[in-house]
Amino acid sequence: MEISLIIRTSPENEHRLAMAHRFIKTATEQGHTIRQCFFQSEGVLTATQPKQLTEWRRVAEDTQAELLLCSQAAEEHAISAQDPFRIGGLGALVEAAVRSDRVVSFV
Repeated sequence: MEISLIIRTSPENEHRLAMAHRFIKTATEQGHTIRQCFFQSEGVLTATQPKQLTEWRRVAEDTQAELLLCSQAAEEHAISAQDPFRIGGLGALVEAAVRSDRVVSFV
């Protein structure tokens, strides 16, 4: 099964982010594929936090998932993408949702 995630969780909500990481780990251990992680709203702020950046780099390496920062949210928070993140629009999210079997959101 291919899964895409929407991450809207702020970096301060470490419990919710830990849930997202556990979900990804469990899903991949069960043989599922993570297609994309789309960071929207305050979720784009996780890309700027050193601790979270390390975790998301590990996700990108382990799963080959595309990590996209919502272009509007990145602009709103004045964030530029660092590797492995890229900037993407809602069209990329919609495309991933259409191509995925499931979309899971962490708010």
